[in-house]
Amino acid sequence: MLPSDTSWAYTEAAAALQSEWKQVGRGRELVMLAARELPTGAPPAALVPLGTAALRQTLERTTSQPDWARVPVLGALLPRDGFTAIWKRPSPWVAAAFLDQPVERYLTLISRAMPRLTKVGVLVHEDAPMQRQALLKAAQDTGLRLVLGTVKGPDTLSASLRVVLNEADVLLILPDSTVADVSAVQHMLIMAYRQRVPVVTYSPALVKAGAALGLYASPAQAGRQVATMLKGPMAQGMPSAAWPASRVADGFTIAINEQVCRSLGLDVPDTAVLTDALRREEGMR
Repeated sequence: MLPSDTSWAYTEAAAALQSEWKQVGRGRELVMLAARELPTGAPPAALVPLGTAALRQTLERTTSQPDWARVPVLGALLPRDGFTAIWKRPSPWVAAAFLDQPVERYLTLISRAMPRLTKVGVLVHEDAPMQRQALLKAAQDTGLRLVLGTVKGPDTLSASLRVVLNEADVLLILPDSTVADVSAVQHMLIMAYRQRVPVVTYSPALVKAGAALGLYASPAQAGRQVATMLKGPMAQGMPSAAWPASRVADGFTIAINEQVCRSLGLDVPDTAVLTDALRREEGMR
């Protein structure tokens, strides 16, 4: 396991993975490497890089040293677009446990937390037809109406956002760097609040910055998911042929900015009620 640095998120994810490893490890040793320090000797049976910096370092090693070329890799603590930006053509034995939540889960949260708000605004990049289709299907399944705005580049973001906010009851901001970087997301929060449109987003930091609701996987949940994904390979002696496919987050955490909700006149159930509702909903699917 290779963390990108020594910050709390990587420490928490590593601790959760180490705890779960006792159940799935089947006698194999889980070695916690120092941040950004890959071993110089023989390659490990598999490698779990935590974060984009560790993933980038892993890619450099596997492409520069032939004996590392077929080391199975399972990345964690990174979004899907961060993974694809680094590892553009991953082999079948390179995968990730993405931090991204399923779009169905976001829309279910909106319908449960704000049942009177039925028009959900989302900005998508013009070159993302599959994301657009996934959003439309999820909206149909949850009985919500999508207000889609198309972003061609940074210079079109504000105009597209204004059009969406004029019609939408709530704005959903997804973790998509092709639509907006961190500074642009802050701008989106300000514009939405000025028009009294609540925002649902993917980060607890953005909830603190002004979003009404957040839905995200905690570092501990990400660590436990890695352990779950490794059960199959563990049972088969860790062959690359049994390596799991990449997938979005299994676990989730809900955050509420109560001050913003009160300011916007929203009566949102507490996190325990919403968490239970989402779990029941997913259990029935």
